[in-house]
Amino acid sequence: MRNTGDQGSAAEANQPVDGGGYGPASPSETDGTSQKKSLGVDLCLSHPELILTEAIESSPDVTVRPEQMVSDGTSSFLVIEAAGETLDQFETALARDSTVCDLIVLDWTETNRVYRVEVADSAVWVMPSLVRAGGRALDIEGTGGQWLVHAQFRSRAALSQFRSECAERNITFRLDRLYWTSEEANAGACGLTADQQVALETAHREGYFDVPRGISQAELADKLDISPSAMSQRIRRGMDQVVGSELGLSDE
Repeated sequence: MRNTGDQGSAAEANQPVDGGGYGPASPSETDGTSQKKSLGVDLCLSHPELILTEAIESSPDVTVRPEQMVSDGTSSFLVIEAAGETLDQFETALARDSTVCDLIVLDWTETNRVYRVEVADSAVWVMPSLVRAGGRALDIEGTGGQWLVHAQFRSRAALSQFRSECAERNITFRLDRLYWTSEEANAGACGLTADQQVALETAHREGYFDVPRGISQAELADKLDISPSAMSQRIRRGMDQVVGSELGLSDE
């Protein structure tokens, strides 16, 4: 199961160290040991021409997650899942979004829909730059006109390279969390972090997983005094961790 620890802080992210551009320093830089950790980051990216920005701005309560992107050599196609309470409004905006075309609905329920769209040539998509720089996207979520990216980078220099590429393309880059991964990161039940465990326990207690739901994600966020996007990430990563742990699955 991938490491989804929430340790570290935005304050640490703003403390640069010599040679890499971001802190905190890795173990190899402070004690001479061989580095066996990667850099975990939570990023917020925004730009008017980032793919699907127009659509996700239209419905702030809808969360979009890319599932698959493929190319046939002439065109690129993206499969996305959208979840929320104003999906009709979102779908109307998606059909008008200038960064995509040829919309097809693949699956739908009352609160979830899956779409396939063709990516327009003018669309801006940052994942190739992230991978080229030495990063790995673990989770991507579009909401409120922004893309929230949970990723790992092999080094601070790799993260700096990705940020520089974003700056060159005028993409707004906000670093929300930065930390070095560790074997001790997942020490709670099923490997959950403390924040993830509290989020899941609260969601269960308040009826978030009931059908119909007893509480919305925004209301849960208010109870824990965190943003809706942070609540969404904690629930999704926590559920991913629980399922992987219980079923004996691994991303390695």
